[in-house]
Parts: sequence; C-alpha cells; structure tokens
Amino acid sequence: MENLDLVGVRFSSARPPNPTHIAWGSDRGGALVVDGIDRIGATFADRIARGVPRVLAVDAPLGVPVALARDLVGMVLNGSQVLHQLTIAPPSLIDAHWAAFAASHPGALRHTEAITHGAPSITAPRPPSWRALGAFARALAPVRAQVTVLPFDSLEFTPGKPMVIEALPSAMLRLLGLPYLLHRASPSEGGPSLNEVTAERYAVIRALPDALAALGLRLELPAPVANACAQDSGGDALDAVLSLVAAHLGTRGFWTPPPLTGPNAAKVLIEGWIVRPG
Repeated sequence: MENLDLVGVRFSSARPPNPTHIAWGSDRGGALVVDGIDRIGATFADRIARGVPRVLAVDAPLGVPVALARDLVGMVLNGSQVLHQLTIAPPSLIDAHWAAFAASHPGALRHTEAITHGAPSITAPRPPSWRALGAFARALAPVRAQVTVLPFDSLEFTPGKPMVIEALPSAMLRLLGLPYLLHRASPSEGGPSLNEVTAERYAVIRALPDALAALGLRLELPAPVANACAQDSGGDALDAVLSLVAAHLGTRGFWTPPPLTGPNAAKVLIEGWIVRPG
C-alpha cells in the first residue's frame, strides 16, 4: 500500500492514534475507485512513515476554537502551529487550558460528531479529546513539513502539497441524506438492535453510490469492500470508506465549510458539525 493516492483512516477512540481500518483508492476518470480496505494494527506513525498519500482523510479532530488556539500558541496563524504546540506541551497543561477555556467560554467548545460519539452534549468538556489530538500531532510531526493540515471547516484546499484533512463520517451521511444508526445508543440504552444496525449498514452501502451520483460523482465499490463494511460489527470499516469518500470530495471541489452564521447556523449546530465562540 505504499505510494497511495487517496486514503481514509478510522482511528481508535480508545487508543489513539492507532487506526483500526484503512481504505485506499484513487480518483480515476472522475470516479472514486476504492481499491481495498484493511483492518490494521500498525500505529499511524508507522503507516505514514511508509509514504504520504496525496490526500489522507482521518476522523481525528483537527480543529480548535480560535480563542483557545491563541491561548495555546499566542499569535496563531495556522493549524500546524497548534499541532506543533500539542507535540511539545505536557498533556496535563493542555488539559488545564481546556478546562479554563470551557469555564470562561460556555458553549464554545468544538466537538465534531459529539452527539453520535456519546458526549452528554456538544458543549461538554472532554479533555481526553485533547490527548487524542496530541497523540495524532506527535505521530504527524515527522512529516509535518511535507503536508498541509486542514480541519473540516478550512476554507479551501492548498494545491501542490499532500494534504491531511479531517473527515466527519456521520455528518457526511447526514449531508448526503443517508441514515446512520450505528453510532447511536446501544441496544441496552434503547438504541437499535444489532440486526437493525447491520440492515441499515447494508442500506447505507447500497445507497452511497446513488447519493454521490446526485453530486455528479461516481463510486466504484468492490464487493469485498462492501462486504467488509457490512460485516464489521463496530462500523469502523464503513467509517474508513467514508473518510476515503471525504478525500475524494475534496479533490473534486466539494470542500465547502459549513455556514457558521445566518439562517443555516442552527442546522449546523444541530447536526454537530462545528461549534465556535460567538
């Protein structure tokens, strides 16, 4: 899998930055051709050391509120400066900054997919998220000079340099009008049964090509990859493919940040895309 073109990675929420699944493919003739998917145990640092793909889409949170970023870095100019700070600062210090910011800016913390990931609310402080982001930053540090790092709400791609972008699998499915039960409450908490989740996962996989076709894009999803997504009990395989789709959407010009003000702002907040200081 060296010299990859487009890559989507699903990270473990328990032991970041260890990826659980990696999907890879390329943009060929205007279509996203998914070449394969693997369950992997190698760390992200080991994987990326083999070569940086043209676009690497990860489901790790890459963005932070501007005010908090300035608290960490000072005169912050870009996300790479924040990532660098996270590689050198002790986790306990980051936790302290997080707690202070949460106390002084109620409702301002950014939590991508917070609802689907089980946070009490989209403003609930989650210091372990900082530790995950710090671990990701340290893994990315050896190739930081070779890549452009873009959070989900970045304004545009930077051409001419490999890119690491933030993917939001469940938010993307909502955007495409597709259901996504598998990240909701467990059956014991009143959520869908395993059979319901499996059936919905199959439905999502079958509907994904048509949803992308509505955007004028084609998706070639081999049967072995579709089966891997359908049978993976945790949904991580599907998330890896959705992250790969995010990489493809970026290369085709579908990289528009969600509106943060105006008539659509409430919808953005409800869908859990981004929360910023107001």
